[in-house]
Amino acid sequence: MRVFKYRGGDESIFARDIESLAKDTFWAPTRDMLNDPCEGLVSSDILLQQIDLTASLLGKGSKNIADSVENVKQSLNNLIEKKDSAGVYSLSKNFTDELLWAHYANSHEGFCIEYDLDKLVYFGRNDYFNFDVTYSDHPPKLSIDDMLKIDDKVGFIQKLIGVKSKKWAYEKETRVVTSESGLQSYDYRAVKAIYFGLRMPTERIQEVMKRLCGRGIKYYRIQLKDHSYKFTSEPLEDLYPTDKKYMYSISPIADYAVDPSTLNEKWSEYSPYLNKMAEIVRREPYCNEVQMVEISFEKSKSEKPVFFGQYQRSKYRYENMYLTPKEIDERYAKIPDLEVEQEHV
Repeated sequence: MRVFKYRGGDESIFARDIESLAKDTFWAPTRDMLNDPCEGLVSSDILLQQIDLTASLLGKGSKNIADSVENVKQSLNNLIEKKDSAGVYSLSKNFTDELLWAHYANSHEGFCIEYDLDKLVYFGRNDYFNFDVTYSDHPPKLSIDDMLKIDDKVGFIQKLIGVKSKKWAYEKETRVVTSESGLQSYDYRAVKAIYFGLRMPTERIQEVMKRLCGRGIKYYRIQLKDHSYKFTSEPLEDLYPTDKKYMYSISPIADYAVDPSTLNEKWSEYSPYLNKMAEIVRREPYCNEVQMVEISFEKSKSEKPVFFGQYQRSKYRYENMYLTPKEIDERYAKIPDLEVEQEHV
């Protein structure tokens, strides 16, 4: 899904934002740093009353019951307070809203980033939650039903920190909530395009393009539609085209990572794809070493194999890549330096 982040245009903020873009990071502040003072406003009164009522029905006057109730209440408070340390990265589904450009992009002197939401959250997928903000006339109220659905983490977090007044509905906001606030990293390929504001100075447009060259980002300029208050976007030529890809490297392949002898006999005709897959995986920007290449028993179907490539991203982090033979052929054919690599083998 396409989502958008508006960025300011004054000198200090622009320097901060372009540095963050260049380093593939975003800042997720705590809720108290957001511009709506009602962020995270939620009532637990009804839920606490329901807990007390349940306790009285189970055993009024019992010390064990009373202690258990206090433990439940304390655990509930701890859970609710988590929203105070979580990070919130606010995004919009709209890149042509006149108010968003005015409020968050320094009256059109700034720019707007287009992300692929799935790629944006992929790096931190175990600690990130994303959802659309809901808009209401009243703050949310927690009840026993919310506790019964506690396995629905996204729904619970959304109720804690994803409900705003209807006055904010024009923002069409979607959020990435991180388990801890602060600086977060993402796959640079999450950034798909940059939209420059109507009043963004030419020299800053040039600086953005220069700092982000080699990443395959598309650029646009916001324009007014003829005789209307509506905005549209016009494509801009990249002023710094290059054949040199950002973060391009060829990582090593671990010993015995590619072993055709392990293939099931029915897949023997596909053995050349093991090496092809390894060559593709080792050029993945975040690959430090190819660990394993084989056919996935889980994803393969009768006469339709799916290849599995595992690589080390960091010391304790491993990632998996899955490709069909057709996808392997397509990507392998686009590798520009195979002959050079094979000369060094």
